[in-house]
Amino acid sequence: MQESYHKYNTLHADVLRAALTYAGEGVPVFPCKPGGKEPLTKHGFHDASTDASKITAWWDRWPEANIGIPAGERSGILALDVDQPAGLDALEAEHGKLPATRTNLTGSGGTHYLFTYPAGEEIRNSAGKLATGLDVRGEGGYIIAPPSATTGPYEVLDRLPLAAPPEWLLQALRRPHSASGGNSEGATPTGSPVSAVPNGKIVEGQRNEALFRYGCALRNRGADYAAILEELRNTNERLCKPPLDAGEVERIAESASKYDPGNASPGAGQEVLERLAEIEAVHLWGRTWKGQGWKTPRSVMVELIREARKHGKPTKAGVKVSISVRQLALAATVGKAALTRSDGALDKLKAAGLIRSVKRSGAKSGAYVLLEPTRARSTHSTTEGVSPSSGFTLRAPRLRYNKPVYETVDRVSVRVDTVLRLGKRGEQIIDTLEASGGTMTVAALGAELGISRLRDLNRRTLPRLKAAGVVECSTDAVRLRPDWLTALNRKRKEDQELDDYERDKKKYAEESRIYALKLEARKLSRLGMSPEEIAGELKIGTEVSYRLLETARPLADFVPVADFADGNIEELERVEEEVSDEEDFDGIEMKPVQKPEPPDLWPLYALIDKRVRTTHGYGKLWQVFSDRIGVVLEEEPDQVTFLEPGAVGPILRAVA
Repeated sequence: MQESYHKYNTLHADVLRAALTYAGEGVPVFPCKPGGKEPLTKHGFHDASTDASKITAWWDRWPEANIGIPAGERSGILALDVDQPAGLDALEAEHGKLPATRTNLTGSGGTHYLFTYPAGEEIRNSAGKLATGLDVRGEGGYIIAPPSATTGPYEVLDRLPLAAPPEWLLQALRRPHSASGGNSEGATPTGSPVSAVPNGKIVEGQRNEALFRYGCALRNRGADYAAILEELRNTNERLCKPPLDAGEVERIAESASKYDPGNASPGAGQEVLERLAEIEAVHLWGRTWKGQGWKTPRSVMVELIREARKHGKPTKAGVKVSISVRQLALAATVGKAALTRSDGALDKLKAAGLIRSVKRSGAKSGAYVLLEPTRARSTHSTTEGVSPSSGFTLRAPRLRYNKPVYETVDRVSVRVDTVLRLGKRGEQIIDTLEASGGTMTVAALGAELGISRLRDLNRRTLPRLKAAGVVECSTDAVRLRPDWLTALNRKRKEDQELDDYERDKKKYAEESRIYALKLEARKLSRLGMSPEEIAGELKIGTEVSYRLLETARPLADFVPVADFADGNIEELERVEEEVSDEEDFDGIEMKPVQKPEPPDLWPLYALIDKRVRTTHGYGKLWQVFSDRIGVVLEEEPDQVTFLEPGAVGPILRAVA
């Protein structure tokens, strides 16, 4: 059995191990054709996953498959594919050298320069946009990763951390591009005008999707609304059987023309986007996310909508989106426990009828279904001009709660400061302003947020947003600044949110890596390998192998007798101890032991359960911990804020 395993292992173990390593680092992967670049799964790079069981199942099915990695926000990778170095040399001569970053040799002999995907940006694929022989893989694209092979092997050249792309490169990629370029590695058909042109009869059930894709392809070539509408009308009359209504064609043309010229490659289809627009209008904007503990569920709901725009699939109940709990927690900038605990964010969304979970089945990863509204559209929302379009709202990254700063004093961790962030309330204000067109009266904004006292809005969150350069405020109105997204990302960097994001990303990647190792170790154990052999195969310590298998290691492995014993236990002689028959207690006064009466603790219980108010907020005295006091603030119901020792006095006086 072991021999057959090694014969099988030589075919795919290296690639599988590499795929699991990528997944363990938080980078989703998917299988591609052996010796080629074509995806082997039904939905291509949209199926990419970090789920170790799914990845193992893929490479068990296709042992020689290449490794594909989606570019863009999902993986955090922006790839520059250099096939002709002369173009890059010219750019570097003009703008300066690229920063040192991870580089891979491609199968064709070119070079992949891998950068961190810029937060808050939407960089799409392009071919020849920068220069001849320079392609870019961003949203909507993918790359082949080492140790895959096509015409030649893919190899790591410089195993460096991913660097941020230089600003001159980002500026060049933001400019519209009038030509689409060729269909090179990772360029999806949705971004190619040629491949999107309908060339045969379009039957009922495919008409909306085909015209929308064609409209996006025309937008990629720089066509405006009028040109797109005229071409779609002609195509509708010639090829659609039966043709769509004129109003439907106009709506499709309007949707396609909303994308930036040269950058119109939506991930989800028209049917998904239409469903998401209804879900967003009713379930997000049609309800007030007010009350204790609802800020986190709202962030999770928004992130599920954003993810569904890229990879959502239609179902009978709504839109299905596959995402792991770790990925969802990272994107929503909340703790994993805040999602999964009883009465956590996911439970609240399910109880409210907004989502439902799809359980794992075999090697398939879990997913969530954003449920379509089953009632008439809510009329609650008072937002001025909200027009959710499932692609042109909710662009702001999710924001984090305030960050406490601690110092160790006499071996005790004491809270000494707080990093004041824009928080979930600021996130909600930005989303609401963006959906309303960028400007609202303060009264309308407060009504949409469920805030009755407008002075709270004017004194707390709005001044922070204004100081950060995100909004501009007048006497009775507030609006987003033209560069609000850039200012927001700058503020996130200042408030250490990006540092915390990288910390959580590494933590979740390590958890995924350990889980992947555990699955692989158990698989090898079922094939008859011992823990020691598994340790050698996976290149891990023997003790780690035992822990992964959850097997007790033999005691002899920990305490080898030969290392310290001079003989056998039978050779030892008993030594008798001399004990006196009389004990000398002279000079010692003997007293009976009296058990003290237990104190009456009920007055103390009543005292510490009192709800008190201080200048720091509301709380109860049972939240006293040594020399710190924890108070649950109304603005942060999911957190306990620890106050300085000086706050003890005001609380006790308030109780008295």
